[in-house]
Amino acid sequence: MSGVTKFDYGGQTISFEFADGNKMINATEMAKPFRGKMVADFLRLKSTQDYMGLLEERYGNSHIAPSREVLRVIKGGDAAEGLQGTWMEEKLALKFAAWLSPEFELWVYDRIQELITTGSTRLQGIPPSGFAATLRLLAEQWEKQEHINENVREELDKTAQRLDELESKIISVDDHYYTIAGYCNLHKIPCPLHQAKEWGKTAAALSRQKDIPTGTAHDERYGQVRTYHEDVLKEVIG
Repeated sequence: MSGVTKFDYGGQTISFEFADGNKMINATEMAKPFRGKMVADFLRLKSTQDYMGLLEERYGNSHIAPSREVLRVIKGGDAAEGLQGTWMEEKLALKFAAWLSPEFELWVYDRIQELITTGSTRLQGIPPSGFAATLRLLAEQWEKQEHINENVREELDKTAQRLDELESKIISVDDHYYTIAGYCNLHKIPCPLHQAKEWGKTAAALSRQKDIPTGTAHDERYGQVRTYHEDVLKEVIG
């Protein structure tokens, strides 16, 4: 996570991550000034679930397409740097702010506008989490060097391909739930992007029909991706 800017609201630090295509706000910090109002309560609301579904559809988060995250939960990391907690995409964060307090909603909106118009984000020097993300960051930095030779470029291309293979093997914590890409990789099934989207739609509809819950997993490149029970995937993909 990089490009984190911290603002003070009544003595409470609120962290904004507006960099590298991300526009996320730490919702756990947002809730702290408002006693009795919890992030989990807001996320359980049907109106919130419906709104998140629309955002996921807009950003392509329903399956494996690269997209902006709607919701990010970080259980580890350095709490002093504002990494831990639940992070919300700016539109969802504004809806959450309005649920907390109209005055706070306006304050959050003003901070978003400030970041957009001035670009005043403060880099914290925090490397991306995970081995694959670290390798990708190093590869990007090497590619920026003007005198990089062709042999190194070839190795970087090979590394990028290996990273793509590793990152496609996303499996949720529950051993019986898989992403579309993870299931296909496990069973050596070709998984082009357009086909993965169709399988994802079918799996989501079948899960609702059979009243089987779906899950989510965090991917360092794609953000939140949906997972499905293996019985559903067997019926949909084979």
